[in-house]
Amino acid sequence: MSLIVTTPGIKKEEILDFFLDTLGGLQSSKATIKFGIDIAVRFLLKEELLIKKGDRFVATEFGKKVSKLYIDPLTATEFRRAIENVSEGRSHTFGFLHLISNCEEFFPKFSLRQKDYEQASLLIENHSSELIEPISEYDCNRSLLALNAWITESTEVSLADNLKIESGDIHRMVETSDWLVYCLRELSKQLERIDLLDELDTLRKRISYGIREELLDLVKIKGIGRVRARKLFKNNIKTLDDLASIPVNKLAEIDKIGSTLADNIKSQLRNGR
Repeated sequence: MSLIVTTPGIKKEEILDFFLDTLGGLQSSKATIKFGIDIAVRFLLKEELLIKKGDRFVATEFGKKVSKLYIDPLTATEFRRAIENVSEGRSHTFGFLHLISNCEEFFPKFSLRQKDYEQASLLIENHSSELIEPISEYDCNRSLLALNAWITESTEVSLADNLKIESGDIHRMVETSDWLVYCLRELSKQLERIDLLDELDTLRKRISYGIREELLDLVKIKGIGRVRARKLFKNNIKTLDDLASIPVNKLAEIDKIGSTLADNIKSQLRNGR
């Protein structure tokens, strides 16, 4: 895919010559390499990432976007089918989490343990309206459970105790998920599903901060993360307007805030943060 995007109008013989000069080509027979190329080209043509003009190949706009995003074309086609199938006017949060946690690029991916199946089944039941397509607990992995727990503000200690997923793995999941949701957003834009962009932006922020949607306004302020945002919310400070209206001395009295951060928050609000 990348070769054709960067060499528009390339012929199949030229594609074969390119791969024969690689380490894989030197270690394999010409027939093996040609067979692999034929399969890949058929797939890319069928899924409309490429078009053929005479004996030359060029990438479609969708193919160019996929190559630029640096994701597997197979993942891209799965994303496209999901984007085309989602309904307007409802949330797809759990469905999107399932989609990204099941793709090849997602890492790390942990299998369900026997005791996790009941939890997975309950999650599917509770979030059935958010699914893109029907799934069962056998379609899930433990990483999906962890991601869902993370964006509903489970602590790293809780995730380690309940799912045996340590903080380092959680942070790698967050980084990978952020990239994959970004890819979903870019492909949604490419496919003119503008109605999905805000929802995917929201999901990226929730994954990044590990928060429920109600805290999104508060974490816009530098120095306020998931813990402090929840402390503020519990003290009935739910928006930037609430932060602006509370006296600085009262703000400083809130647990995890203090006078230095309270002054900094007020400064950011005055400067139009």
